[in-house]
Amino acid sequence: MSNRTAVVLGLCVGAGLVVLVPVGLLTLLFVLRYVNIPPEPDGPPLVLTSSRLQGTWRDDRGGQLVFADDGTFSATDACGDYSDAATGTSSGFGFPSAMTGTGTWESSVSEYEDNATSVSISFAPGDVSGELTARGKTDSALLWTFIGDPDNGELCVLRKVSTQP
Repeated sequence: MSNRTAVVLGLCVGAGLVVLVPVGLLTLLFVLRYVNIPPEPDGPPLVLTSSRLQGTWRDDRGGQLVFADDGTFSATDACGDYSDAATGTSSGFGFPSAMTGTGTWESSVSEYEDNATSVSISFAPGDVSGELTARGKTDSALLWTFIGDPDNGELCVLRKVSTQP
């Protein structure tokens, strides 16, 4: 092989690497971004009646939500993915992911969450709200949500500890 052939071959290999390496890295980033789905809590999506939601729910950091039968709730350092409509901020993006206060709650069956019960909470006064979804089994139900960007994999999970508000 002549020097000229070796140089041309080297330039071709180098040019190929200059194109293929960035394309390969971009493909890998795409796969990691969109295929790496963070885990959800154990158990299937669950439908809970309002009476099953009433009571005290506690997260693993000791925060709690207490749902009363009159549609009100109290929260003490309760984890969640909260948003403030007045400021446009939300948990994971400059807004707290644990809240204390009172407000109102309501539940519905969400088509977007595999027909599971979705619980919306609104703090009073103000524009702060959050939403949790039910999973598990009726006797071991949990309420959960991602905190901030789901790709970060940070979860808020609350388990029922008492049927009495």
